[in-house]
Amino acid sequence: MEFNATFIISMLSFIVFVFLMNRIFYAPITKIVEERENIMNANYNEADDMNNKANTLLTERDEKLALAEDEARKTIADKIKEYNDIGKAQINEAVKVSSAEINEKKNALQDEYNDAKSALDAQIESLASTLADKVLGTDITAGNVNRGQS
Repeated sequence: MEFNATFIISMLSFIVFVFLMNRIFYAPITKIVEERENIMNANYNEADDMNNKANTLLTERDEKLALAEDEARKTIADKIKEYNDIGKAQINEAVKVSSAEINEKKNALQDEYNDAKSALDAQIESLASTLADKVLGTDITAGNVNRGQS
């Protein structure tokens, strides 16, 4: 193998070609690839951060919903108890009022019964006296016995 000037010129032209290709073609492509890789990494990191934030927000939302649900259940239970107590109080008041009215009506009926019995007793006594007067011919109310005077 012979090393002459053609070989050296070919070698120098190859080195210049590689240098020029590296400078003109490979360096910009490498730069574009690196920029693209950096952008992709930045987008991936940003997407990962957004995913973490979304998961955090979902967790917070679930906690707030659970808390609100617990508060709503407690409020509903409190209101149910409150209205049950109000209902019981109203029922008790109605029972008291109705019991008082029943007792009042019983007393009024008892008074009417006593008045009617007194009136009937007086009528019975009057009728008995009249009947005895007609049958026996005596006046038992005055205490006089008028026999035989008719």
